[in-house]
Amino acid sequence: MVDAGEESSGSRVGTRRPGRPYDHSGDAEILAVTLDALAEQGYDQFTLDLVALRTGRAKTTLYRRWPTKLDLVVAAVRSVGPPPEACDLPDTGALRSDLMAVVDSPWLGGPDRRMGLFDGLAAAARTSPALAEVVRTTVTTPYVRVYEALLVRALGRGLISSDRSEALTLVAQVIPAMASQRLTDRTVGRAYFVDLVDLVVLPALGIAG
Repeated sequence: MVDAGEESSGSRVGTRRPGRPYDHSGDAEILAVTLDALAEQGYDQFTLDLVALRTGRAKTTLYRRWPTKLDLVVAAVRSVGPPPEACDLPDTGALRSDLMAVVDSPWLGGPDRRMGLFDGLAAAARTSPALAEVVRTTVTTPYVRVYEALLVRALGRGLISSDRSEALTLVAQVIPAMASQRLTDRTVGRAYFVDLVDLVVLPALGIAG
C-alpha cells in the first residue's frame, strides 16, 4: 500500500493487479466527503482513513481507486469544476455589485468555506506540482477570466474610463492573486475580499468605492 502522503507519479496506471472491476457509483459521494474533510481538517491532517470512516467504504477500496492521498485530493478539486459565474456572469447593472456577486457566490459553500477549503491546500500545492496545477486550472484561472469579463463589460458600458483599458487584464488578477497569497491565513474571509474590491480594484480603475 502506498504511503498516504506520497506524490503519485502516474506510472502506476496499468500496473494494478487484475481483480474485481472498481464500482464508480460512489465516487461523487467520496469526492464530496473529501472536500468537506479538507475544509475542516486541512491537507496535513486529512487522511483516507477519515474518508473511509465517513463514507463507510473500506480503505482498500479507496486505495484501489486513489493510490495516494494526493491522488484523491487532486480528483476532489478537479471534480468541483469551474465557478458557475464562468458560464453565467452576474449582471446587476453596477460593477461593484457584480464583483461582490462573484465574491458572495454560493459555490463551494460561499467565500468563507472556499477559503477554508483552499487554505488547507496552500502548503501542499507549493510542493506538489500536480495539486498546484489542478488548483490553478480549476479555480484560479477561471476566476481571473470571470473578473476580466466583468471589467471588459463594464468598460463597454462606460462604467470604466477608456484610459484604464490597458489595466483591465492586470486588475482582473488582483483578487485571485491576493487570495492565493493569503491562503495560509485562516482569518481571511469575506471582509478581506470586500476590502480588495473597495480599496484596491475599484480605485485602480478610477472608481470610488
